[in-house]
Amino acid sequence: MAQRWDAVFVSLAAISLLGTPGAVSGAGLYSQSDQVTLLDTDNFDEMLYNCSNAWLVEFYASWCGYCIDFAPVWKSLARDIKEWKTAVSLAVVNCANLKNAKLCQRFEVTTYPTIKSFKAFSKPFFKGEPFVDSDTTISALRHDIIRYLEQHGENVWPPACPPLEPASMAEVQNFFADNNVQYLALIFEDENSYLGREVTLDMLQYENIAVRRVLSSEENLMMMLNVQEVPSCYLYFANNTHRKVTVKMPTRTFYTYYLRRLPGVTRNAYKLTTQDSTHMTTVRPWSDLDSCKVYMADLESALYYSLKVEVGMHKELSGNTLAALKHFIAVLTKFFPGRPFVMKMLQITEAWLAKVGMAQISYNAYLDVLSNKQGRIGALLPDGVNWVGCRGSRPQFRGYPCSLWTLFHLLTVQAAKYNESMKRMGKTVQTDPLEVLYTLRQYVKYFFGCRECATHFEAMAEDSMDQVDSFDDAILWLWSRHNRVNNRLAGALSEDPKFPKLQWPPPDMCAECHSEVKGEHVWITDEILKFLKVHYSPENIDYSYLEGEQELLKKQKAREETQQDQEKDSPKEEEKVEGEEEDEEEERNEEPTTRNSKQREISKTITGIRRDGSQKRTFIMGKHSPRGEEDIVDLDSFVNEQYKSQALEDRAENKRANLMNEGVHGPQLHLQSIDDVESLGYAVLQSKLQKRGIGSRYLGAQAKAKKQNWLGLKGMSLSHTDISLCMLLYILTSLCLLSMYLYFRMRFRWRKWRNHFASA
Repeated sequence: MAQRWDAVFVSLAAISLLGTPGAVSGAGLYSQSDQVTLLDTDNFDEMLYNCSNAWLVEFYASWCGYCIDFAPVWKSLARDIKEWKTAVSLAVVNCANLKNAKLCQRFEVTTYPTIKSFKAFSKPFFKGEPFVDSDTTISALRHDIIRYLEQHGENVWPPACPPLEPASMAEVQNFFADNNVQYLALIFEDENSYLGREVTLDMLQYENIAVRRVLSSEENLMMMLNVQEVPSCYLYFANNTHRKVTVKMPTRTFYTYYLRRLPGVTRNAYKLTTQDSTHMTTVRPWSDLDSCKVYMADLESALYYSLKVEVGMHKELSGNTLAALKHFIAVLTKFFPGRPFVMKMLQITEAWLAKVGMAQISYNAYLDVLSNKQGRIGALLPDGVNWVGCRGSRPQFRGYPCSLWTLFHLLTVQAAKYNESMKRMGKTVQTDPLEVLYTLRQYVKYFFGCRECATHFEAMAEDSMDQVDSFDDAILWLWSRHNRVNNRLAGALSEDPKFPKLQWPPPDMCAECHSEVKGEHVWITDEILKFLKVHYSPENIDYSYLEGEQELLKKQKAREETQQDQEKDSPKEEEKVEGEEEDEEEERNEEPTTRNSKQREISKTITGIRRDGSQKRTFIMGKHSPRGEEDIVDLDSFVNEQYKSQALEDRAENKRANLMNEGVHGPQLHLQSIDDVESLGYAVLQSKLQKRGIGSRYLGAQAKAKKQNWLGLKGMSLSHTDISLCMLLYILTSLCLLSMYLYFRMRFRWRKWRNHFASA
């Protein structure tokens, strides 16, 4: 009977094992973004053996319930001690992955999870030592790791790990003779305290500073520095001076943050990004700004880069991409507290996108609207970027990602305040707490240029965004995910040495947001929410370092004129070449029939060019003719107009030469209309026509063309279709007036007859 029940349990276990995705596919509980190293049978020996740092490896099974419960603890521990990696690193092996089955058997793993420790410079075939602690809190595990490091002998001590034993009076006095650093931080504590060793390891990867713990029993050193209480921290300098570190709470979090922000203290990794000064671009002098402020310059720079540069990566916008853009601009229009002319530009763009619906649009058409090519008054989006609060110590640091996070936080806070104001006014507005977060998620998914970053953000959103059920939750969700990203990128080459990726807000900005319970740092979410709503409020936005509307309009106009000049240069050169070829052809002694056929071919060519949108020869100095104006060329009168244009061009060249000689750089000049025949000199025109053998037929055509183009003399440039529509409108108006006259006349007569019969 017992054997039968054993068989049943084995069968159920097998079914459970096969029915679990992790057991079959090997899907693990950890990812690379969790600050843990993923080991398997391919890289285990290479990573662990003969390594200069110690390792703690968790062997687990993805289907194991206790492993699933323990995974958040191991992840949190990895994030908590990520700065200790050069001394001790955390790793995981998924034994549920069939690929790793032999590896787990090799290390005699029989229960899950099993944690094994490997000292620095461990040799191959070493199976590790059990790392067991009944208390699985982060602080307890952290203390176990410190004790484990202290058990390393001198021969296997991790080279990057500083000494963890207490410092003596003699060591402190001779410290700067043997070490080339700027600061020595001394943490005075009791013997059973781990504070000094934790801060020492937290500062492990930072240069120009050393941390040592001093026991309260070192009375001579305490008297020399006048230490009154423990725990406490003092900075000791090479000139034998010292000062006390003053923080809100004498805890690991506050001390670590204070020491990392000291001038000259940077992370070791920045040696890898050091560039030769001869190859670096000129960087403007650094000026310290108020980190407690949000700068509108950063927000407008984020708008420019996101709406013009990032969206510009798509030549065509349709489907999900177009929907994401429409939602993004709609949220900006609704919640962004921008300057009036910026908001008007966003409103115009939103209205245009709503008008086009979901039909495919080109980026150029969208850009024309966003750049206000229609010339709407009081609508403008500043071009270019001007990082102020998001400026990095080097051009490759911070900038756009920093400003985009700032914009995202601002929008979540503004949405919450908008909802609160609607409630106070007693208005029932259909609002969705996920409106802003969903819009940001779609923008990052379809437009954000860093695809790896977009993938990480999408994974975070898919994991927990649907759990947000209030506007306050939306604010806190984005804040916590931003800190998660900072944690993942801490120490990466993209990190700015002047602005290390710390957990935000730091203690000096919001001391009330931080606390410590049983040696573990905790966030006070109520205080964080208050801080975020104040920090990202419109009242905290600094409008310094911004250009005014008039200056921006002048720059925009100058850029447009420069673009027009560049666009105009190429067509004008083509026309000039064609004109020269025409003169050469006409000066040859050819038969009249051949000459006339060549002139007609040239007229057709130039007519086609003009209808395709090239510049008329009516203006110089980069001025465009109005858009939408169609140049209708009559083939019978083409040669006559061509000679007039040539005369105008000669006259323009003379004026341009005079201006160049006089050194005048004034407003751009306009030439007279092509149809202003009197200004050309009729005798000159007649002589040119006779020279080319054109005859009196074209002189008559000139008078006829002048009579037909009387509207052009008044600058109206109406086509035959326009004139026909005007005549039709005139006729309809006349008929309407006649009908009204007949109606009132008949009504008057009817009243007269009625009164007559009534009196009779």
